[in-house]
Amino acid sequence: TSVSVSGHVTSLQSAINSQMCALSAMNLVPIEAGSTNVNEQNKVIQNSCFYLSLAASYLSGSGAFNADPTEGYFRNATTNGEGGNGTNATAKSIEMSILMLRDEEMKVTQKLALQLKRAIEAAVVLVHPDWASTGAVGEEIQAFSDFLVYALDSDSVLGHWAVAVFDEASGFVDVYRGRHYGKIYPPIKVKRRSGESGKRRTKWKYKDCDEATKRATTLTLRYIPGHYQPLLPELTKIAEKRLDKNGRRSRSIKLDTRPSLEDILSALE
Repeated sequence: TSVSVSGHVTSLQSAINSQMCALSAMNLVPIEAGSTNVNEQNKVIQNSCFYLSLAASYLSGSGAFNADPTEGYFRNATTNGEGGNGTNATAKSIEMSILMLRDEEMKVTQKLALQLKRAIEAAVVLVHPDWASTGAVGEEIQAFSDFLVYALDSDSVLGHWAVAVFDEASGFVDVYRGRHYGKIYPPIKVKRRSGESGKRRTKWKYKDCDEATKRATTLTLRYIPGHYQPLLPELTKIAEKRLDKNGRRSRSIKLDTRPSLEDILSALE
């Protein structure tokens, strides 16, 4: 589903500005996860930014990173804050050069990104087997977010994800909702007797997950022409120090949380 960030898009720049406002309200900032990875044969492969961004967003939400990848934004803001004392860290002052994912986090991100590449592209080729031979899918072929349509419509763990891609090329936000988003993975096996024969049959039951799980399985990406980046939440020790334009502590930021799909859609209204 493609969602305009402000109803009818009157211009690309106004749509991008609205995107930035929505991201600020949700406390999301971009991180650079790179575009190269290493495959199973230890060969460097290019054009992997889509899968690296997915992996970084998921790992951030699951708490797999030992350190906060966005911490550098706070350090930069306090170092270059207004007045030279670093106490007035406004949202504007934090918008500096985009930070690169650090080496330790990059290693685990690359490992998961390769697994995602294999799983997602297998789902794509299953529906479009000719795409492998025509070059639409390949080891160093740039993937696109539309690939998620095939992977999220499944009973795998990917089917429990929701992904929002903030597209600065079009001004739209593309939202992909998994078949079982909001449900616990894996499903519970339930055995029931059915019919007059009384035979026991196995069924799978999906139970609703809690709010924290929904947030953890809601991934956010940024797309700029030719490149994807993960959008990650700034954590408590950064956000709680930020002051608004009047020098007061900002209370609009939900500390130490990431948005659920419902939060994203609400911010885009």
